[in-house]
Amino acid sequence: MRALGVVVLVAVMLPAGVAYADNAPTTVAGLIGRYIDLSHQAEKVNEQLLKAQEQAQSLRQQAATADAAFRAADAKWQQAVRQADQLVADRKQRADLLKAIAPANSVSALLTSASADDINTASIVAGFAHDADDAVKAATAQTLAQTSQAREAAEKEQAAASKAAAAATAIENKVGAQRADLDQRVTAVRAALNALPPDEVSLMQSGATAPNVMLPPGTVGAALRFAIAQLGKPYEWGGNGPIAYDCSGLVQQAYRAAGVELPRVAADQALVGQQVSRADVKAGDLIYFYQPVQHVAMAVDHNQAVQAATFGEPIKISPIDAIGPITVIRRLVTN
Repeated sequence: MRALGVVVLVAVMLPAGVAYADNAPTTVAGLIGRYIDLSHQAEKVNEQLLKAQEQAQSLRQQAATADAAFRAADAKWQQAVRQADQLVADRKQRADLLKAIAPANSVSALLTSASADDINTASIVAGFAHDADDAVKAATAQTLAQTSQAREAAEKEQAAASKAAAAATAIENKVGAQRADLDQRVTAVRAALNALPPDEVSLMQSGATAPNVMLPPGTVGAALRFAIAQLGKPYEWGGNGPIAYDCSGLVQQAYRAAGVELPRVAADQALVGQQVSRADVKAGDLIYFYQPVQHVAMAVDHNQAVQAATFGEPIKISPIDAIGPITVIRRLVTN
């Protein structure tokens, strides 16, 4: 958001929740200062709100992923339990069958059989029985070990899902408080705007028509073409188009239209791309303002930038150096 008119302004930053009712400004400079101050505060809360919403959404996705993993692991555990139960049942059935058709060992066969053939047969059958029993015991032990591992994995995923869901709920509660805070601030900004003289309100509308500029080719040109096409549309906190935008929503959608993805909030966007100096600013560069970063504009050329400024001001083109104190300038692409 840029300074209005030629009045020298000193914005008095108030703690959250402090109202202006008891010391309402009586001068045009004071009214403008209050409007700018409230707008800055609301924009900061808006960025915090968007970031918290992103975090909550990410945690919800993590919780859903972990819950799906838990269900898959739990299904494997249930299957392993059934297999183990079946192996135990098969082992018992095999043992009962072998007992019914042959002596348990060759000694018993020797005592109860009359011929050498019977003794040999009994010995072979007993050997098979013991071998089969050993194999079943090994398979059962392996299945039970797999069962334990599957259950441990299921419990781990279930714990991860619960933890992520709890964290998401905590952030969502924070989002609710931030939303209420933002709503109060927006109401204050609207009231401050309504208190401004009509000539000052008219001044804020300047820059909302497309300038006669030569757009560069390639990705930068595509992003700028989109941004300039939004001139005159209203500002909305949290707006991400197509009817209204906030500052970071505008540049995100502009570069998305050119095939480049950006984070949603200005502070995260300010970490993307190559840093350039003010002296090297070119069309398409993203200019970030205030500390911590809470506003962004896209350079149209070396001197001007398109921005979604604040409530009451349409998307417009402003002098770069009049928007606010520059924190960092980033170049995403070179063509």
